[in-house]
Amino acid sequence: MQQGLRTELTRIALVAVALGIIGLVNGHVLLTLIIGGGLYMSWTLVKILRLYQWLENGGKGLPPEAAGVWGDISNQLYRLQKRNVQAKINFRALLIRLRRITSALDEGLVILDSERCLEWWNPSATRLLGLREDDRYQPIINLIRSPEFVEYIKAGDFDVPLECPAPGHEARILQFSARIFAQDEVALVVQDITRLRNLEQTRKDFVANISHELRTPLTVMTGYIETLQASLDEAQSPMWRKALAQMEQQATRMNLLTEDLMMLSRLESTPAQAIETVQLDALIPPIIENAKALSEGKHQFSFRCPGSVAIKGTSKELHSAFANLIYNAVKHNPEGCGIAVSISEDEISTSVEIKDTGRGIDSRHLPRLTERFYRPDDGRSTQMGGTGLGLAIVKHVLLRHQGELFIDSALGKGSTFTCRFARA
Repeated sequence: MQQGLRTELTRIALVAVALGIIGLVNGHVLLTLIIGGGLYMSWTLVKILRLYQWLENGGKGLPPEAAGVWGDISNQLYRLQKRNVQAKINFRALLIRLRRITSALDEGLVILDSERCLEWWNPSATRLLGLREDDRYQPIINLIRSPEFVEYIKAGDFDVPLECPAPGHEARILQFSARIFAQDEVALVVQDITRLRNLEQTRKDFVANISHELRTPLTVMTGYIETLQASLDEAQSPMWRKALAQMEQQATRMNLLTEDLMMLSRLESTPAQAIETVQLDALIPPIIENAKALSEGKHQFSFRCPGSVAIKGTSKELHSAFANLIYNAVKHNPEGCGIAVSISEDEISTSVEIKDTGRGIDSRHLPRLTERFYRPDDGRSTQMGGTGLGLAIVKHVLLRHQGELFIDSALGKGSTFTCRFARA
């Protein structure tokens, strides 16, 4: 660009000098400069006009020939045009690639405009939702009339996915996930999770059935073990006493595991029981007394409650949750450990906190503590008679009571388990 400007200035200087010489020869210097300058401007305007005509024609072909500044401008515009053309080609190629990718997805993808009308969808969405070409630009709630889906779209709160039956196929379960982008547009992802839900139901049924079927043989085994232990004489082999004691211990452990499995299955598969007013200040002290008996005086207990505190729920389920947490504090912490249970309230929630000063838990285990059968220290948990289902039961009980479990722990610094319930 600078080279073109220098060329243009040099040309203007040469023309001015030439016109000055011609003016001196003919005796009309000013008139010669005016006429020559006008002709130079006309020549420049012709170049500008050709450049405008080229631009108005869409910049097709090569730009008009020009030198100096206008030549540089023409070349720059031509290069810019080439870049734009290449960018359009690349964009079309990317768009085609994206369409091929979305067409290959098993998940349905639907784009909704700011009015929640259908703009575009991939073939999987056609298969899952039964969409047709004439549905384009129609409100999606006119096509999927499930009350849950209509509320989901109208509310615009897409943090949690929605599960509901497929339109026209009640046996199929679809999961809808949505995100807002651009100018309040929505990208809606649809997945068929029927098989997954069927597998989950099969698992629940299996756990419930196997737990129920194990109770009878375990009861028989326990009865015979007790009978054999009672019939042994003092003089009989100590080996038999040791064997029967181990059999009794393992049978008891299996009974506990069966009870926990049945409890967990019941929490997963049955609706919430009748809601009652549960007095926490009356529910928790008996659990602490049982924990003291389990501890045999090896732990220090404290209980703090501001007075009468109640929540809505099922006392049996809440008793199971709090008992699991308090008994765990006894089972998994050494002698002399302090265990503090406290109840607190504020304007938005009621909390029950179980805090100990024991071994603590490595932070890498915390995200998985509520998984079934997960044990941070498998050997110690088994030795203490744990089933690995206690915190899973706590989690499900809290979910049924619109509560949350918060765990704060570090090795050597103890653990704090907080059950927080939203106040009505």
